[in-house]
Amino acid sequence: MRKFISPLLFLLLIFIVFRSWFLPGTLSTFDFPYFSRIMMGNANLIPYTWGFHVGLDGFSRFLSPYSWVFPIIYVPQIIFGNWLGMDWSQITRIVYFYPFLILCVASPIFLFRYLFPKNNFYLFAAGIYLFNTYALMLAGGEVFLALAYALAPTILLIFIKQISERRERKAKIKYGIVAGLLVTLQTMFDPRIAYVTLFAVAIYLLFAIYNLLFSKKILNTFYLMLYVAVIPLGITVLLQMFWILPTVIHWSSPVGQLGLSHSSIEAVRYFSFAKFENTISLLHPNWPENIFGKVNFMKPEFLLLPILAFVSLLFVRKQTTESRKQNFYVLFFALIGLVGAFLAKGSNGPFGEVYLWLFKYFPGFELFRDATKFYLLIAISYSILIPFNISKIYELLKSKRQFLIFNLQNIFLILATLYLLLLIRPAILGQLNGMFKTTTVPQDYVRLEKFLSTQPGYFRTLWFPVKQRFSYYSNSHPIISATALFDLYDEKSLFSKLSENETERALKDASVKYVIVPDDSEKEIFLTDRKYDNRLYLRAVNNLQKINWLKEIRTFGKITVFGLDGFRDHFWSSDPNLEINYKYISPVKYSINVKNAKKGNKIIFTEKFDKNWTAKVLGNKYQIISIDYDRGFNSFVLPESGNYTLKVSYTIQNYVNIGLVVSLTSLMFCLGSFFTKNRRFQ
Repeated sequence: MRKFISPLLFLLLIFIVFRSWFLPGTLSTFDFPYFSRIMMGNANLIPYTWGFHVGLDGFSRFLSPYSWVFPIIYVPQIIFGNWLGMDWSQITRIVYFYPFLILCVASPIFLFRYLFPKNNFYLFAAGIYLFNTYALMLAGGEVFLALAYALAPTILLIFIKQISERRERKAKIKYGIVAGLLVTLQTMFDPRIAYVTLFAVAIYLLFAIYNLLFSKKILNTFYLMLYVAVIPLGITVLLQMFWILPTVIHWSSPVGQLGLSHSSIEAVRYFSFAKFENTISLLHPNWPENIFGKVNFMKPEFLLLPILAFVSLLFVRKQTTESRKQNFYVLFFALIGLVGAFLAKGSNGPFGEVYLWLFKYFPGFELFRDATKFYLLIAISYSILIPFNISKIYELLKSKRQFLIFNLQNIFLILATLYLLLLIRPAILGQLNGMFKTTTVPQDYVRLEKFLSTQPGYFRTLWFPVKQRFSYYSNSHPIISATALFDLYDEKSLFSKLSENETERALKDASVKYVIVPDDSEKEIFLTDRKYDNRLYLRAVNNLQKINWLKEIRTFGKITVFGLDGFRDHFWSSDPNLEINYKYISPVKYSINVKNAKKGNKIIFTEKFDKNWTAKVLGNKYQIISIDYDRGFNSFVLPESGNYTLKVSYTIQNYVNIGLVVSLTSLMFCLGSFFTKNRRFQ
């Protein structure tokens, strides 16, 4: 019975910290998408390469550099939402939250048990990996990144086994396939965490290659690279050709597309919130409030954590073959812990210039303007080193005399456990926000959704100043945040810009039908010194009421809706005699019927200009390439007069389709390889 007490207490701790995940209610943050039943109707199995899902300016754009995550978002909506009739709160728990908990417990346990098979302190490995400030901050808001984090120890384990163990060639290949599948899944959750995980694998691989070259086993080095690097990474690339191929063809940098705020050295300096004392102590700089930009003071109790981790170096001794292997593991995890602590501080000292150089010149580092992603290395390191040290100290105390009713080793074990619990006391006491609090979708937003979704035709909604997390949007009714559209973030400048007469024409040309002031039900939009300020909401409504070309038409509780007369359709022309009737087929394909056309007429397509949009006249050879119009919209110059049909399409989608065939074929091959008649691999 005693052996079940620790696991039961551990499960109880999980329930206490993540209690909101086991209770009814919606789990939502500003960064995590919310989808109503109506919104889930827009989900697609096909990963379209054009859409409005990047940015909040309401204008669709080339999506492929970011579409690695779309299957993770939309396939669950289709299967569980549209087919099985579940709501979003149920889907999030089944697909995202519970798998995170299972993986965050099992993944470090598998890794620790493989490295130290005779060590029974594996629950500490799971506890440290799940209950550290970085993991809890991820679980509180960045759900997809958290799932990628949860997979990391398992992926590292697969690669360590592939590098360290001697197996027959067929088994090595199959392990390579498993590694490729897992890295692909992790990349779909978050490619930055996949990069950091493979960074740790690369360090381990370099150690192995050095040993082989030192032993003059050059052929073995070649095979090691084949099984550990070529096969897994090759499979990862093939499985993601549906977005890699169109990205390469379009030649679009994911980071560059987001602008200087993501790719400049100044951005790195701004986002370097953590200092070395934070990172070495595995203390997230935003703990526990998890408010962006709010860096708290160093908490001295965390300084004992790195001591508890790196005291493992005192147990490194040259003894038996088994001891040498354990020594190697200790040294490796101590190294990645130190490397992670150094990188996670970003441009802060000491030697912050090194990180800036890596960001500028090292391949892939441009993804890490926010250096805290390297906390993953620290978490993995400490989840291995600290349980190892606790077990060693426990063994040293075994021979000591009893103290009162306890043995010294039991006293130490209790104190170590209490210390680790002390570090996460805000989580235990229910003081964390984000996903650790349930919420209810306000009925006013449900009513607004019904009002917008039942209206025919195409139009955009402009939310002032930004969209709210429960805002409704769809392919036919995209959403715009005023701050993103105008690139202005202070209240006075934003209102001044919106008041301009030129803005009225710009919004109408951009198909904006409504301007909406949200009800800040979650207290995250109208803030003064990071606290909700109702005066800002009232001021926003009052200011919009002063604009003569805006008409207040509806209110849904505190949600105020203003209308614009004479807004343009998705396709329009300045020639009033040209009749345009179009049909939406998909985000990358439209059919347009034109009447009374004159040669040289322009049809304006109110999406961001991209030369890969083309129009073909049905029944003849004409192909019209989109040209830039006025405010950066697409436009097509009609080649002839009369009445005819145009097929408008985004040509890059052809490469998505090719890549999708490659990805699905590769997936079938990988899965089929496990059902061959080859000898089972272990």
